[in-house]
Amino acid sequence: MIVQLIFLTALASSTGVIVTPTEGRNNKAIPDPQAECRSFYADVYAETNSNIDLKSVIGGPAENQQALTEPIISYFAAGSTLPSQIFAAPTLEVKETYQLWFEHCRPKSGLVKGVYQTHHGLVGNAGYWNVQGEIQLAVKIGCIDIDYVTGDGNYTTYSFAENAAANGWGVGRSAHPVGTNTVQMPFEIQQSISIASALREGTLGDIGKLTSIIGIGHSYGSALLTGVSALSPSTFDAIVLTGFSNNVTEGPLGLFSFQSTIASVAYPERFAGHPNDYVITPSQTNDQIEFFHYPNYTQEALDSFTSGKGEFPLGQQYSVEFPFTLNRENYTHPVLVITGEKDGVFCSADCYITSLDPPATQLDTTKVMFPSVNNFQTVVLNDTAHGINSHKTAKEAYKRIFEFVDGLSMGVSE
Repeated sequence: MIVQLIFLTALASSTGVIVTPTEGRNNKAIPDPQAECRSFYADVYAETNSNIDLKSVIGGPAENQQALTEPIISYFAAGSTLPSQIFAAPTLEVKETYQLWFEHCRPKSGLVKGVYQTHHGLVGNAGYWNVQGEIQLAVKIGCIDIDYVTGDGNYTTYSFAENAAANGWGVGRSAHPVGTNTVQMPFEIQQSISIASALREGTLGDIGKLTSIIGIGHSYGSALLTGVSALSPSTFDAIVLTGFSNNVTEGPLGLFSFQSTIASVAYPERFAGHPNDYVITPSQTNDQIEFFHYPNYTQEALDSFTSGKGEFPLGQQYSVEFPFTLNRENYTHPVLVITGEKDGVFCSADCYITSLDPPATQLDTTKVMFPSVNNFQTVVLNDTAHGINSHKTAKEAYKRIFEFVDGLSMGVSE
């Protein structure tokens, strides 16, 4: 019997859960012989009283690119007080329902054992979990379908999962609220909790009840999952943090190298009409610096990343550190941290350099965030930068993820 998991990529919110499907269709770009995939919209309710009044510190949407760039420079300047001003700002209550776009895939055969609920990072979207292109890309995630593809193109299933992947709030086909004060990490943490609750209750469309949920995040999405583990320790049965460590680089290879640019200015053909507080990396060179390690990727992978990358709101960029202020003592479930050796955002481009005793890496600094977790594992992917899924080593990453999940004791979904 093949034990399988469902893969769900989504952003979620709040303690109250109202998830109402509004549209369904099957529009997967490349049909997957191993899974049945479809996309749909769902209205997700969430509430938080922890959003930051960011507008009171940096103002509303910038008048132009110069006005947007200046506070970013100020934030990273030596001796800057802007970060402390932001976290000392008044908090806001946000209670609202927003429409999210989901892509869901269910295995065609085998016993579904649970779901992977995935959360992409900044500049990402649901497509991050559905890499298309040459077989060298190595991963055929297919939304809910996550197979490890061997060199000869055969499938070796480690954890064949159902997957519901969502464009993050404020990204792609999902709702685009006010990008400064509304779309922030605290609210998105609550959204994640809401989506997971809907999955367990069987109220997210017709997906059915799922007794086991593994959270998988990348970068900002990983930070989001650490926030969920603090505020709702029982939401996930385990979490996998990719492109992550306890070292958020605020140097030249960190968020500053995004060179956040007004999305409608950088790519007017894609983002015309977006408010000026929705931003994006402005060039393929920026994408390479931040996400890729040459030559461990194909040109097709880089081109695909640049053409398909997503916009993100400034509220996300300025609230990314919120989860690091939270206490996770009550979280006891397994944790896997898997990050590229050359990750610039979380390892300053060398995860092996650390003040910890050998053989520890920078990934092991994350353990302090989970003091009550016994099953804590780390994996460094050699010759790999921040955008793991676009590298040739992606297949090794998912092999390790599936082996980690297969080692857990999980119940069977209804």
